[in-house]
Amino acid sequence: MNEINMNTLRNLMPKFHRILETEGQQWQKERLEKNEFFAKYFTEQQIDNLDEGTLRELIHILWAFNGWTNKDWLLQEMLRSGLPVIKSGFKQLLYGNDPIAKRFDHVKKNVRMMGAACISEILAHHNHVEYPIWNSRSRQGLISLGISESQLPKSTQIKGSQYAAFCQLTRDVRNQIAKEYPEFSDLFKLDFLLYFVSLQDEVASEELIASPVQVDDFDHDAVIDQIVELGDGLGFEVQKEFSVMKGCRIDALWRTRVANLGTISYAFEVHRKGSRDSAILNLQRVRRDPTIQKVVLVSSRDELDNFKNEITSLDESFRNSVGYFEVKDLQRALNHLQSLKDILKTLGLLNTESLFD
Repeated sequence: MNEINMNTLRNLMPKFHRILETEGQQWQKERLEKNEFFAKYFTEQQIDNLDEGTLRELIHILWAFNGWTNKDWLLQEMLRSGLPVIKSGFKQLLYGNDPIAKRFDHVKKNVRMMGAACISEILAHHNHVEYPIWNSRSRQGLISLGISESQLPKSTQIKGSQYAAFCQLTRDVRNQIAKEYPEFSDLFKLDFLLYFVSLQDEVASEELIASPVQVDDFDHDAVIDQIVELGDGLGFEVQKEFSVMKGCRIDALWRTRVANLGTISYAFEVHRKGSRDSAILNLQRVRRDPTIQKVVLVSSRDELDNFKNEITSLDESFRNSVGYFEVKDLQRALNHLQSLKDILKTLGLLNTESLFD
């Protein structure tokens, strides 16, 4: 049994109740609206009728996609999976007979842009008694309430087996809280509490930013999606799996147009394992494109150190064109960006989809 610190919870509950009566009203309204959306379009029969318009609305309402600016690009990426695959994936996720771990992994593998946070959010709206929302905020909220970090995944992009364990853990936590606060009748109320708790402690917030991603290993495709999300949130035009020239592809590209300078681009190559020599050769070819100002290697700290040692013997022009982006810092940047948007929303400055629209 994973026991939480009830004294910590009791100290936080008066403020949490006040939040529920003020800003929390909007959260509850959004939750009910989304429940109606899923009840209308995600029944076992209606999933067969999913179309581009419904998927566009799905992307716009999911909290997991709040950080994205260009949601139309996100939709087009998802549609590259093919509507039949998307429909089949959602039907298996919500109505399949396999264990939740297998259903979770099936969607994550087959439907583009469907990461752990959005899959869990869809599951939560489908059944908010059994399925919790997984994201970095829920993780930190549990830690702040006393759950050991060793009981939680280190990576934000979890596997199905990890989500299944997270489901059991959060149900245990909800049961503990409900003994003293019976209004916690489902995991949605718990999710909002965890979000609230994660914001209360500045030290906890720094821990959230500093170590949400496992640094010695990571999900290659998930990191590419995070690079694209960060570029989009910063106002760049983004592309993934971009072909620079015949036989030469890059994992992600940020592009912007600057007056008097024309187009400026930054190319990103994610390296989890494999030949560093091949990766360096690919970056050298990419750098021949005159619009690309910087080529950026994205990996763990140890792997980036290895790259630096190998690149140090190459010509100065290429050395100066290479940047090094640690996976841990990528997630930190995303969290800072989302925190900024959260602050501006509380000030009433973000009434549209995004500050950067």
